[in-house]
Amino acid sequence: MVHGGSREGRVLVNDPRERGVASGRSRCDHGGVHTDTRSILARATALLAVCGLTFAAACSAAPASSPAGSSAATGSAASGATGTPGAAAGTAAGANATAEPVASTFGIATAALPKARFTTGTTTVTLPIEVPPEREYSIGLSGRRSLEGRGMLFAFPDGATVGFWMKGTHIDLDIAFVDASMRVIEVQTMRAETLDIHTPPGRYIAAVEAPAGWYAANNVKAGAQVAFDVDLKAATGR
Repeated sequence: MVHGGSREGRVLVNDPRERGVASGRSRCDHGGVHTDTRSILARATALLAVCGLTFAAACSAAPASSPAGSSAATGSAASGATGTPGAAAGTAAGANATAEPVASTFGIATAALPKARFTTGTTTVTLPIEVPPEREYSIGLSGRRSLEGRGMLFAFPDGATVGFWMKGTHIDLDIAFVDASMRVIEVQTMRAETLDIHTPPGRYIAAVEAPAGWYAANNVKAGAQVAFDVDLKAATGR
Protein backbone atom coordinates (compact mmCIF):
# COMPACT_ATOMS: atom_id res chain seq x y z
CA MET A 1 0.00 0.00 0.00
CA VAL A 2 1.28 3.47 -0.83
CA HIS A 3 0.53 6.25 1.62
CA GLY A 4 -0.35 9.83 0.97
CA GLY A 5 -1.29 9.60 -2.73
CA SER A 6 -3.67 8.13 -5.21
CA ARG A 7 -3.43 4.87 -7.10
CA GLU A 8 -5.63 3.68 -9.93
CA GLY A 9 -8.21 6.25 -8.98
CA ARG A 10 -8.69 5.01 -5.41
CA VAL A 11 -8.24 7.33 -2.44
CA LEU A 12 -5.56 6.17 -0.05
CA VAL A 13 -6.32 7.39 3.50
CA ASN A 14 -3.73 7.61 6.25
CA ASP A 15 -6.13 8.50 9.13
CA PRO A 16 -6.62 5.23 11.14
CA ARG A 17 -10.29 6.14 11.83
CA GLU A 18 -11.01 5.96 8.11
CA ARG A 19 -8.86 2.93 7.25
CA GLY A 20 -11.63 0.35 7.60
CA VAL A 21 -13.95 2.15 5.18
CA ALA A 22 -11.14 2.96 2.80
CA SER A 23 -9.84 -0.60 2.90
CA GLY A 24 -13.30 -1.98 2.44
CA ARG A 25 -13.88 0.16 -0.67
CA SER A 26 -10.47 -0.71 -2.00
CA ARG A 27 -10.93 -4.41 -1.42
CA CYS A 28 -14.41 -4.33 -2.94
CA ASP A 29 -12.83 -2.94 -6.07
CA HIS A 30 -10.70 -6.11 -6.20
CA GLY A 31 -13.56 -8.50 -5.39
CA GLY A 32 -13.04 -8.63 -1.61
CA VAL A 33 -15.56 -7.63 1.09
CA HIS A 34 -14.67 -5.92 4.39
CA THR A 35 -16.13 -7.33 7.64
CA ASP A 36 -18.29 -4.24 8.32
CA THR A 37 -19.61 -4.30 4.77
CA ARG A 38 -20.59 -7.98 5.09
CA SER A 39 -22.51 -7.22 8.28
CA ILE A 40 -24.49 -4.43 6.62
CA LEU A 41 -25.28 -6.57 3.58
CA ALA A 42 -26.47 -9.44 5.78
CA ARG A 43 -28.89 -7.19 7.65
CA ALA A 44 -30.20 -5.67 4.40
CA THR A 45 -30.73 -9.12 2.90
CA ALA A 46 -32.69 -10.26 5.95
CA LEU A 47 -34.87 -7.13 5.85
CA LEU A 48 -35.63 -7.59 2.16
CA ALA A 49 -36.60 -11.20 2.76
CA VAL A 50 -39.11 -10.17 5.45
CA CYS A 51 -40.57 -7.46 3.18
CA GLY A 52 -40.88 -9.94 0.34
CA LEU A 53 -42.81 -12.41 2.48
CA THR A 54 -45.17 -9.67 3.68
CA PHE A 55 -45.84 -8.46 0.11
CA ALA A 56 -46.47 -12.01 -1.14
CA ALA A 57 -48.95 -12.63 1.68
CA ALA A 58 -50.80 -9.40 0.88
CA CYS A 59 -51.04 -10.25 -2.82
CA SER A 60 -52.39 -13.75 -2.15
CA ALA A 61 -55.05 -12.32 0.18
CA ALA A 62 -56.29 -9.64 -2.31
CA PRO A 63 -59.48 -10.57 -4.26
CA ALA A 64 -59.25 -10.97 -8.04
CA SER A 65 -60.56 -7.99 -10.01
CA SER A 66 -61.47 -7.17 -13.61
CA PRO A 67 -59.08 -5.10 -15.70
CA ALA A 68 -59.60 -1.40 -15.09
CA GLY A 69 -61.99 0.14 -17.57
CA SER A 70 -63.57 -3.11 -18.78
CA SER A 71 -67.01 -2.12 -17.51
CA ALA A 72 -66.74 1.33 -19.06
CA ALA A 73 -65.72 -0.18 -22.38
CA THR A 74 -68.72 -2.50 -22.33
CA GLY A 75 -71.01 0.39 -21.47
CA SER A 76 -69.65 2.49 -24.31
CA ALA A 77 -70.15 -0.29 -26.80
CA ALA A 78 -73.71 -0.84 -25.61
CA SER A 79 -74.50 2.85 -25.84
CA GLY A 80 -73.14 3.02 -29.36
CA ALA A 81 -75.25 0.07 -30.46
CA THR A 82 -78.37 1.51 -28.85
CA GLY A 83 -77.77 4.91 -30.40
CA THR A 84 -77.31 3.63 -33.93
CA PRO A 85 -80.98 4.04 -34.99
CA GLY A 86 -80.73 7.68 -33.95
CA ALA A 87 -78.30 8.24 -36.79
CA ALA A 88 -81.34 8.40 -39.07
CA ALA A 89 -82.26 11.75 -37.52
CA GLY A 90 -79.43 13.91 -38.72
CA THR A 91 -77.52 11.62 -41.12
CA ALA A 92 -78.82 9.15 -43.65
CA ALA A 93 -76.31 6.47 -42.63
CA GLY A 94 -78.29 3.55 -44.01
CA ALA A 95 -79.56 4.97 -47.29
CA ASN A 96 -76.67 7.30 -47.87
CA ALA A 97 -73.09 6.05 -48.04
CA THR A 98 -71.63 9.50 -47.51
CA ALA A 99 -73.74 10.18 -44.41
CA GLU A 100 -74.83 13.63 -45.56
CA PRO A 101 -77.00 15.72 -43.23
CA VAL A 102 -80.72 15.03 -43.54
CA ALA A 103 -83.77 16.50 -41.83
CA SER A 104 -84.68 15.14 -38.40
CA THR A 105 -87.94 13.78 -39.86
CA PHE A 106 -86.03 11.31 -42.03
CA GLY A 107 -86.43 8.47 -39.54
CA ILE A 108 -90.23 8.73 -39.15
CA ALA A 109 -92.09 5.84 -40.75
CA THR A 110 -94.24 6.87 -43.72
CA ALA A 111 -97.35 5.42 -42.10
CA ALA A 112 -96.84 7.67 -39.07
CA LEU A 113 -96.57 10.92 -41.04
CA PRO A 114 -99.36 13.53 -41.26
CA LYS A 115 -101.05 13.99 -44.64
CA ALA A 116 -101.51 16.67 -47.25
CA ARG A 117 -104.84 16.31 -49.07
CA PHE A 118 -105.33 17.58 -52.61
CA THR A 119 -108.85 17.80 -54.01
CA THR A 120 -109.67 18.26 -57.67
CA GLY A 121 -113.40 18.16 -58.37
CA THR A 122 -114.68 15.20 -56.42
CA THR A 123 -111.34 13.40 -56.21
CA THR A 124 -109.07 13.72 -53.20
CA VAL A 125 -105.59 12.25 -53.03
CA THR A 126 -103.32 12.19 -50.01
CA LEU A 127 -99.59 12.48 -49.65
CA PRO A 128 -97.78 11.60 -46.39
CA ILE A 129 -95.58 14.59 -45.54
CA GLU A 130 -92.60 15.15 -43.33
CA VAL A 131 -92.96 18.36 -41.33
CA PRO A 132 -89.47 19.53 -40.32
CA PRO A 133 -88.95 22.58 -38.08
CA GLU A 134 -88.23 25.82 -39.88
CA ARG A 135 -84.55 25.71 -38.87
CA GLU A 136 -84.17 22.62 -41.12
CA TYR A 137 -85.69 24.15 -44.22
CA SER A 138 -82.23 24.69 -45.66
CA ILE A 139 -81.74 20.89 -45.51
CA GLY A 140 -85.14 19.87 -46.86
CA LEU A 141 -84.96 16.62 -48.80
CA SER A 142 -81.26 16.94 -49.60
CA GLY A 143 -78.87 14.15 -48.70
CA ARG A 144 -81.23 11.34 -49.77
CA ARG A 145 -81.01 8.80 -52.54
CA SER A 146 -84.68 7.81 -52.69
CA LEU A 147 -88.10 9.13 -51.72
CA GLU A 148 -90.96 6.65 -51.94
CA GLY A 149 -94.56 7.63 -51.34
CA ARG A 150 -93.90 10.69 -49.20
CA GLY A 151 -93.09 14.38 -49.45
CA MET A 152 -92.19 17.36 -47.27
CA LEU A 153 -94.10 20.44 -46.11
CA PHE A 154 -92.53 23.88 -45.86
CA ALA A 155 -94.84 26.22 -43.96
CA PHE A 156 -94.82 30.02 -44.28
CA PRO A 157 -98.00 31.07 -42.44
CA ASP A 158 -97.21 34.79 -42.85
CA GLY A 159 -96.67 34.44 -46.59
CA ALA A 160 -93.41 34.18 -48.55
CA THR A 161 -91.84 34.61 -51.95
CA VAL A 162 -88.56 32.74 -51.30
CA GLY A 163 -87.33 30.32 -53.95
CA PHE A 164 -86.21 26.70 -53.81
CA TRP A 165 -83.18 25.03 -55.36
CA MET A 166 -81.75 21.51 -55.61
CA LYS A 167 -78.19 21.85 -54.33
CA GLY A 168 -77.20 18.59 -52.63
CA THR A 169 -80.52 16.99 -53.57
CA HIS A 170 -79.90 13.72 -55.44
CA ILE A 171 -83.42 12.94 -56.66
CA ASP A 172 -85.83 14.80 -58.96
CA LEU A 173 -88.74 16.43 -57.17
CA ASP A 174 -92.00 18.21 -57.92
CA ILE A 175 -93.08 21.15 -55.80
CA ALA A 176 -96.60 22.56 -55.36
CA PHE A 177 -96.98 26.12 -54.05
CA VAL A 178 -100.12 26.82 -52.01
CA ASP A 179 -101.53 30.32 -51.50
CA ALA A 180 -103.56 31.85 -48.64
CA SER A 181 -106.81 30.54 -50.16
CA MET A 182 -105.39 27.02 -49.70
CA ARG A 183 -105.23 26.36 -53.41
CA VAL A 184 -102.31 25.21 -55.53
CA ILE A 185 -101.03 28.16 -57.57
CA GLU A 186 -98.36 26.26 -59.46
CA VAL A 187 -96.57 22.91 -59.71
CA GLN A 188 -92.95 22.85 -60.88
CA THR A 189 -90.46 20.06 -61.55
CA MET A 190 -87.00 20.45 -60.02
CA ARG A 191 -84.10 18.42 -61.34
CA ALA A 192 -81.55 16.82 -59.02
CA GLU A 193 -78.33 18.72 -58.30
CA THR A 194 -79.36 21.81 -60.27
CA LEU A 195 -78.93 25.34 -58.96
CA ASP A 196 -81.94 26.92 -60.66
CA ILE A 197 -84.14 28.96 -58.32
CA HIS A 198 -87.79 27.90 -58.37
CA THR A 199 -90.39 30.49 -57.35
CA PRO A 200 -94.15 30.69 -57.95
CA PRO A 201 -95.90 33.64 -59.66
CA GLY A 202 -97.15 35.06 -56.35
CA ARG A 203 -96.97 34.83 -52.57
CA TYR A 204 -97.61 31.48 -50.97
CA ILE A 205 -98.07 30.13 -47.45
CA ALA A 206 -96.94 26.55 -48.03
CA ALA A 207 -94.87 24.49 -50.42
CA VAL A 208 -95.07 20.72 -50.72
CA GLU A 209 -92.26 18.74 -52.29
CA ALA A 210 -93.12 15.31 -53.68
CA PRO A 211 -91.41 12.63 -55.78
CA ALA A 212 -91.11 13.75 -59.39
CA GLY A 213 -94.23 12.86 -61.36
CA TRP A 214 -96.47 12.42 -58.30
CA TYR A 215 -98.65 15.47 -58.99
CA ALA A 216 -99.10 14.63 -62.66
CA ALA A 217 -99.91 11.00 -61.84
CA ASN A 218 -102.59 12.16 -59.39
CA ASN A 219 -103.97 14.96 -61.60
CA VAL A 220 -103.02 17.64 -59.10
CA LYS A 221 -102.48 21.00 -60.78
CA ALA A 222 -103.07 24.71 -60.28
CA GLY A 223 -106.46 25.31 -58.69
CA ALA A 224 -106.55 22.13 -56.59
CA GLN A 225 -107.83 22.61 -53.05
CA VAL A 226 -105.36 21.72 -50.27
CA ALA A 227 -105.75 20.71 -46.64
CA PHE A 228 -103.12 19.65 -44.12
CA ASP A 229 -103.36 17.46 -41.03
CA VAL A 230 -101.13 19.96 -39.24
CA ASP A 231 -101.50 23.62 -38.33
CA LEU A 232 -99.16 25.67 -40.49
CA LYS A 233 -98.07 27.98 -37.69
CA ALA A 234 -97.34 25.07 -35.38
CA ALA A 235 -95.53 23.28 -38.21
CA THR A 236 -92.73 25.87 -38.25
CA GLY A 237 -91.62 24.85 -34.76
CA ARG A 238 -91.12 28.46 -33.71
